Amino acid sequence: MKFPTAPRLPGQLRSSLSVLPLVLVGLLSVLLFGGLVGLGAGLFALMLIAPVLIFGALLFTGSFSSFRFGGEGVFWLMLALTLLTALADTVSPVRTRGVMSIVLIPLAIYALRGLFVFAGNSWLGKLMVAVFGLFFVLGAAGSISAGRIHWHPFFYQIAYDLKLPIMLLLGFSVSLGERSEQRFWLVVKIVLVLCLGALALEFAAPSVHHMIARNAGGGQNGNPLLPGLHLATGPFVHPGVLASVAALFLCCVFVRRMSGQGSTTGNYVLLCGFMLVLLLAGERQEIFDALAACAILLFASKMKPRLSAVLLALAAVVLLLGALLLVLGPHNRAELGLQWGLLPSYQALANPRTVLYLDGFHLANTYFPFGTGFGKFGGDAARMYDRSVYEMLGYSTRYWWYRQDLYLLDTYWPNLFGETGWIGGGVVFLFGALMTLFALQRAWTVQHPRERMLWRLAFVGHFLAFTGSLTAPIYGDPNAVAIPFMFFGMAFAYSLQLRRAEAAERAKRSSDLSAHAPRPAGVPVTPWAA
Repeated sequence: MKFPTAPRLPGQLRSSLSVLPLVLVGLLSVLLFGGLVGLGAGLFALMLIAPVLIFGALLFTGSFSSFRFGGEGVFWLMLALTLLTALADTVSPVRTRGVMSIVLIPLAIYALRGLFVFAGNSWLGKLMVAVFGLFFVLGAAGSISAGRIHWHPFFYQIAYDLKLPIMLLLGFSVSLGERSEQRFWLVVKIVLVLCLGALALEFAAPSVHHMIARNAGGGQNGNPLLPGLHLATGPFVHPGVLASVAALFLCCVFVRRMSGQGSTTGNYVLLCGFMLVLLLAGERQEIFDALAACAILLFASKMKPRLSAVLLALAAVVLLLGALLLVLGPHNRAELGLQWGLLPSYQALANPRTVLYLDGFHLANTYFPFGTGFGKFGGDAARMYDRSVYEMLGYSTRYWWYRQDLYLLDTYWPNLFGETGWIGGGVVFLFGALMTLFALQRAWTVQHPRERMLWRLAFVGHFLAFTGSLTAPIYGDPNAVAIPFMFFGMAFAYSLQLRRAEAAERAKRSSDLSAHAPRPAGVPVTPWAA
């Protein structure tokens, strides 16, 4: 089937896309290797020669032909970078997570063409144009209304916020064949083996694990789910990263099991393995989100799409949340209440996440309707270039974590509400929720087996990203959500292929019937009859 078309690019620009991976990886390799050698990490630089050699092999075997609109190259590039940078950050003397953001710059051309497909074939795509257009207009208006614009943080934050629509649209440029799906499930199995091996080393020989994973942190605290154990990091730098990877792949395997792919025993082994990884990571939200996503899909597969079923599903989620809170015990429930300000406590007023949310809403009220403008609060630009709003709110005297430059990027939505107001932040928030519900509705109603599987993957991807963004800054982080977001575009493009193929088949049958229909006697047969 032909991939959904978008407006054709000029010939020179189309041909330049074929060399983008070469130029991109070449520049990044020079910068990375040079920086590592300069920092005295020549040995680590030598270890990275293998990926470069693999890149060369792919280049000379013509594998980069998949970097076309409707090919597979973008998906595999983003998946490889997601996993490799997460692993490299555990052992590397320099942070590599920023590589993903750099890669998004040349890939924006694919996202732009994906926008034509999405907006040209769905009301949701047209709504996306309006939502992000309004968001950027309000942020710019807020900066103008504040008086003198600080151009560096202004443009930096705009570039940062552009990552979200680019990531949402990249999936519309990707089409995976059945063989590539099998490769993806192989990658899932390899990741599970790697996680379990690293976890076994972490608990059996912690000193050796610490020597190898020298940047791993955040695992000193006790595990609230498995008393007596600490939060595990496995092959990654933080328990949260381990839990996010395990949650996504657990849901993917669950979708695979529901779709009847793979062996039953193999799928259950994978599910149990990723559930064990989640428990050892000890991150409560990732476990709840993964279980809730699987429960919703299981419920949808058993019930017909109607209002009563939706209400029953909401009740099931509430019951699942209640069961999880019951398992946590009174101590952990009280701790959560204190952290989120649900229980009166002095410590709650100093919790970074609570403070950022409350102040983001306060700024949305104070600077209504535009917000403070880009680069002022809660984002990377404000942290690096302009802390005037933080100082105005008294952070330097009230909060120790601000003085130590900690937790300023601990959330995502306070940044949007603070800088673009209730309207700007609200429309993006509601659009994220709407895309999640749209994917669920399609997963619930479509009948084609592969189409249903892709929409289920799209739902779990958006559900995990959206719910996780409530307590972490992952919604704008390509290392965390680039792959989950791509599932939506892949499912939409495949659905569009099916609809067009079905329409062509109906037109062909109609034409055949007309050609063979009996004609009244006496009607001459002409070349253009029928």
